[in-house]
Amino acid sequence: MLKFLLIQLLFIVPVIFCQSEIMHSMSNLADSPWPMIKHDPQFTGRSEFVGPDNPSIIWSRDMTNGVFSGPVMDSNENLYFGSYNIGEYSDTFYCYSNIGQQLWQYNLGLGRPPQSGILIDSSNTIYFGSLDEHFYAINPDGTLKWKYKTGHITELLFPNIDNNERLYITNNPEAELVCLNNDGTLGWRSKYGDGFLEKSPVISPEGDDIYIPGTYENLYSIDTAGRLQWEFECGRINKAPIVDSSGNIYFTCTESPQYFYSLNSEGEINWKTIIQSVGLFNSYSMPTIDKWGNLYFVAPDSTAPYSIGLVSLSNDGKFRWRYSLDDVIGDDVTQPLICDAEGTVYLGSTFGNYYYAISNEGKLKWKLPLNGYQVDNTGAIGKDGTLYLGLHLGSFNSNQTNTIIALKDTLTNIKTEEKLASGFKLNQNYPNPFNPSTIIEYSLDKSGFVEIIVFDILGNEVVRPVSEFKSRGEYSLKFDGHQLSSGVYFYSILLGDRVKTRKMLVVK
Repeated sequence: MLKFLLIQLLFIVPVIFCQSEIMHSMSNLADSPWPMIKHDPQFTGRSEFVGPDNPSIIWSRDMTNGVFSGPVMDSNENLYFGSYNIGEYSDTFYCYSNIGQQLWQYNLGLGRPPQSGILIDSSNTIYFGSLDEHFYAINPDGTLKWKYKTGHITELLFPNIDNNERLYITNNPEAELVCLNNDGTLGWRSKYGDGFLEKSPVISPEGDDIYIPGTYENLYSIDTAGRLQWEFECGRINKAPIVDSSGNIYFTCTESPQYFYSLNSEGEINWKTIIQSVGLFNSYSMPTIDKWGNLYFVAPDSTAPYSIGLVSLSNDGKFRWRYSLDDVIGDDVTQPLICDAEGTVYLGSTFGNYYYAISNEGKLKWKLPLNGYQVDNTGAIGKDGTLYLGLHLGSFNSNQTNTIIALKDTLTNIKTEEKLASGFKLNQNYPNPFNPSTIIEYSLDKSGFVEIIVFDILGNEVVRPVSEFKSRGEYSLKFDGHQLSSGVYFYSILLGDRVKTRKMLVVK
């Protein structure tokens, strides 16, 4: 990819943001909901939460095969992500709690990792595609609901879902748009022009129209019965456009001259702003939009001939600012951009350089060295402002470390659980199994506010028996579980930003 990008950049002339052709008036997008994918607005760019301003790593986990897809967060703040390494025992899809405890894992069993985007519907069913030529539906407890055999679903595919719970994916090599019913049966398959290979369908706010780029050119509007509505002629659009709550469509494409487009729902141009007069820069990341309608996307940088930058336009296509990602010449960004509730944009290097937080005003808030680890997919922001990221070294690297990290505004940079001070302990409860009570012993190496939380198998909080300031020392808690039904539970201790978790079993 690097060689291909550098060849493209040799033909780039300085970027121009002085021409904006306004063709239709725009509505106010302030406080608009995000329509593209249900249940996880962050995956397509918008978060209702605010990410960290000055973060530290509060926990990390060593997913030795790396993380490619996700993490994506559900309404219970459980995290879902897939491994990346190609080989035996590397085809695993995971569910973790937001404090870093594994709740379950699903093994595909074919040595081909899940490498597509992740989708969660209103019933908390989890959907993803895999290199094993299947599209999976997984129940919230980690069991298989169904799988649909299609072509080789690649890492560039983001599935989508409409208001009637019908799913949309693309297949390979047929390059068709495929509609699946929510029971895994085929609804229909359609193909127009050169097909939709490695492209992602976007749903209109009303759920009646699907917008999807062609494999090599143009943008297509298809209704939910698979019929072509209109075709907009343009160059190649990578991955997908974005759509706002008024049905306006935004994208860049590879063409000369190159524009950032805004179309209405009928495929007519609202406005277009020139990015570069000559050149074929290929932006691999999707744009994003904040709640005020400001737009953000990655574009070539006029200040450095082989560099890129994050660019912001107002909602009528006027240039706002550009932040140059000039730390490394020839860098690239491919994952969807995240925009939080304050308009801060988060993006990371595909080549393992830095992960950035850029303010709504175009100022650097912070950047995190990635030390060679790549960011090829999106992250998630929790209600408490924690940002969760998945990293990897490559598809043939194993024994990777710190590949899931949680970043939060704290005073201390906490490393992995294995590096915590030895005086901070959570012992296994006894008796175990138990009915109705058990003893939980723990020790604190410093004073602080302590919480002990009990979760069910799905990561839902059941009870919080300890939530108070405690001095350094050893403690014993008699936990009464008479209100719990039989089954597996987890209990965690939190001291500041440190977490330890164990499993216990109730038998009645």
